[in-house]
Amino acid sequence: MADNDIGEAKRIVITRAPGQNESLRAELTKALGASARIIELPCVEFREPDDTAALDSAIGSIGNFAWILFTSQNAARYFARRMRALGSHPAQTGKPHPRIAAIGPATAEATSAEGFSVDFVPAPGTGRSLAGSFKDSVRSVAGMEVKNPTAGFLRGVAGMKILVPRSDLALRDRGATDWMEVLREAGAEVTAVAAYQTCAPKALGGPQLAEVVRDGADCVIFASPSAFENFARAVGAENLRRLARASVFAAIGPTTAAVIRSAGVACAIEATEPDARLLAEAVAGQLKSGRGTAATTSLPGEGAKSG
Repeated sequence: MADNDIGEAKRIVITRAPGQNESLRAELTKALGASARIIELPCVEFREPDDTAALDSAIGSIGNFAWILFTSQNAARYFARRMRALGSHPAQTGKPHPRIAAIGPATAEATSAEGFSVDFVPAPGTGRSLAGSFKDSVRSVAGMEVKNPTAGFLRGVAGMKILVPRSDLALRDRGATDWMEVLREAGAEVTAVAAYQTCAPKALGGPQLAEVVRDGADCVIFASPSAFENFARAVGAENLRRLARASVFAAIGPTTAAVIRSAGVACAIEATEPDARLLAEAVAGQLKSGRGTAATTSLPGEGAKSG
């Protein structure tokens, strides 16, 4: 561990869904050293909606929408999966099709991988925060309009029909909700449909969880409010308080951080978006400094890889 000089091998718990941890695991190993113990403890999993009627209706009338706005990689993947199940395909042509917007470069990459042609990529972040910054920018330039592609996008959607596929929990977890509010304020007619559901894994509570409860961890990383809440229920209130006192809790996204803190638990690292490298470096820096949960590290993000 001499390269990173953070002492003995660290134990890091990642609570994201299976298949979403490769880049974060690699960056944590790079930042903490090869001897770091990376424990994957999935606290969420994603499934197709139990009721697809609204989703199927939206796909069946897809040509009526001017835009589809994907706010996460899962939204794009599950929406495309349902299209194919209904005999359609993201890349098909020959009839009117909406333009595609994807929040952040990682979501755009996943959207393109499904066969969609991505027309516009707003910067990562919530619609509310971006809209507020645009308004502040416009006000700051006396009589002049700030040239910003996302601001232009918002000004241009008045009267348009926009489809927002999302998680069944998006209305509680914000993200998609913020964008829907901003688009509606801009005059768009927004239709939100649940493209997938977020659930607690049936297997949560196996040997990985027992190991974490028994041996503790140096850092536990949560990428969604659901992941934290499922973790908290699985370990129990007493173990949660004990783990939080001895561990650094890291949150991806301000909503996740807020849910952690509302449970009376300190959140030492708050990443606006899940950039794996920045998050891993923040974890290493926090553990190296020995600050534990006494201080908060806030990170900007560069790519939305939300669940």
